[in-house]
Amino acid sequence: MSKPHDSTILDIERTLLATLMLRPGDCFRVNVSPEYFVSELHADLFAAIRSLSSEGKPADPVSIADHFEQQGRRELGALAVTVAHEALLTAVPDAFAHRVTTAWRQRRAREIGMGLVESTDERAVDQAIAALMNLHATEQNHEWDAKEATRAAFQELTVIHESGGKLPGVTTGLKDLDDKLGGLHNGDMIVVGARAAMGKTAMLGGMARCAAEAGIPVGVISGEQPVEQLTLRTFSALSNVDAKKFRTAQFDEAEWTRVYGAIAKAGGLPMWFLDRSAPTLAEVVRVARRWKHKHGIKALYVDYLQRITGEGERKHEQVGFVARGLKNLARDLDIPVVVLAQVSRAVEGRTNQSPRMGDLSDSSEIEKEADQVLMLFRPGYYDENEDQSVAKVIVEKNRHGPTGYVDVRWHGGTMVFGDLDHRYDEAFGG
Repeated sequence: MSKPHDSTILDIERTLLATLMLRPGDCFRVNVSPEYFVSELHADLFAAIRSLSSEGKPADPVSIADHFEQQGRRELGALAVTVAHEALLTAVPDAFAHRVTTAWRQRRAREIGMGLVESTDERAVDQAIAALMNLHATEQNHEWDAKEATRAAFQELTVIHESGGKLPGVTTGLKDLDDKLGGLHNGDMIVVGARAAMGKTAMLGGMARCAAEAGIPVGVISGEQPVEQLTLRTFSALSNVDAKKFRTAQFDEAEWTRVYGAIAKAGGLPMWFLDRSAPTLAEVVRVARRWKHKHGIKALYVDYLQRITGEGERKHEQVGFVARGLKNLARDLDIPVVVLAQVSRAVEGRTNQSPRMGDLSDSSEIEKEADQVLMLFRPGYYDENEDQSVAKVIVEKNRHGPTGYVDVRWHGGTMVFGDLDHRYDEAFGG
């Protein structure tokens, strides 16, 4: 039996459907999906309007009736004609679609609340919070036919073309690396692996800072260092003052001026931090969702994967659980998630200490879930005859383009990675 408020929302749905049958092209402009309709018959009617429109076919009431007649669903064809003749029309279908969506959110919120009340699962609260926050995320269609997929891909291509070659993804802060990767892509999990002392925390911090300097809101999860240390590194990078001097805060007058300028700049960056040691995956997901909803973060940086607590009896099971969770988080929030990962100490015993993807600790699940795997290597750390200021970012996996490597500049004093003035061959070792 319909609830008292359902009669109003049913009238709103009918008005929207009648309008879309008159102007079917609007169904691609309104932000609504079939599952948002309280009536399943209305949902089927909307899906038919959208399907016929995507095929370039008429979606007027008669065409809709013929469409359902061929499917043996004559009652839906009759409903289309009735709705078109009896329902009011609107000049603002967007507003009516919004009311349909709002009503759906309210119904789902009640369902989630009732499920929480009735649940005995200790994870129910986190699951309910995630579900509620998802209701306010941007709705995405996850089911496509070939024509709809082609239309969506062409629209994406058009946006890229109209950007005039502007970087499509979130910047890494390194131009050569951006050129190879196309920046960091929404929905991707990017893994950065390295042995200790290679500067992977500096790499992650630099990526987050450069994105924030470009006006991109970012979140940083640090299970390794407290926020004070992370921010002092930012001061060092922004002021170009040696990081060691921040341990004693003994600066000369010129350095103090630069430090004060860095402090002012850092305070205005759109960055949010969680510095809990060994956070659970549930906490990381909960915090990231809150940042996305409240601050609109467009990238998340995690230091580091093996420090996050996951489910499983064995370490590789826990790592796999966390890797899958972070990949799902990237997809759900539609942002890149950059995560550091440990590299096995076995590389230390090889003649060539350059790390490979298989050297990632508990690597199997990480390799499977990651969209891109970057390995950081400083040859000068192992060989004093090598240039101490050059590091390699080795692209071991890249679902969007070529693998290979780029050479980057390592500024040891400020622990900052920067661009070299020249580029290298695509093939590693070329």
